[in-house]
Amino acid sequence: MLEIKNASLTVGKTELFGGLSLSVADGEMVAVMGPSGCGKTTLLRTMLGFRPLAAGHVSIDGELLTPSSAVEFRKLIAYVPQEMALPMEWVSDMAAMLFRLRVNRSMTYSKERLMAEWSRLGLAPSLYDKRVTELSGGERQRVMLSVAGLMARPIVLADEPTSALDPEASALVGEYLRRMASAGTAIVVVTHDEQLAGYCDRRVVMTPKVLTDVTNE
Repeated sequence: MLEIKNASLTVGKTELFGGLSLSVADGEMVAVMGPSGCGKTTLLRTMLGFRPLAAGHVSIDGELLTPSSAVEFRKLIAYVPQEMALPMEWVSDMAAMLFRLRVNRSMTYSKERLMAEWSRLGLAPSLYDKRVTELSGGERQRVMLSVAGLMARPIVLADEPTSALDPEASALVGEYLRRMASAGTAIVVVTHDEQLAGYCDRRVVMTPKVLTDVTNE
């Protein structure tokens, strides 16, 4: 279980959120929604240990996130940012790059397995040999999501994974994430997309300093 408990975060002299608590069980998919600027992306970065809390804590299965444990925590999490500036010319290198990072070196990259993930996300195999600049924003998003699927981490944090997609492609992403959750992955999705939120078990709505938890019917 991923849990953030009584968390407060201050940016400059402004408290972005305070007393915030959220838990996500194994196999549960939760949408974090709310207006731009309320701290949704910052919340994900807090869960990764990149933004220290002023109060409260983040834990996985009862183990607290600390500066010394942050690297080990990240080995349990696949993070899909909304935009990722990658110094890669080719899609093939973009897909393999994350497996070269120190935190991921124990994992094996497989083009064959990646193509299976692409099939579920509606990506054409021919994209693999294209330049990154030839991909649309939505294709880049799905490539990065496919890499998260390939990693098979117990926790996935995804920031606006459908922001550049049409409803048909958004549905593929929702089904893809739902499949991961059904296999036991705990998933947190920051989104403005009501269609994607509909695939989630719960949605939490953030406004400045407030978190409201809603269970999907």
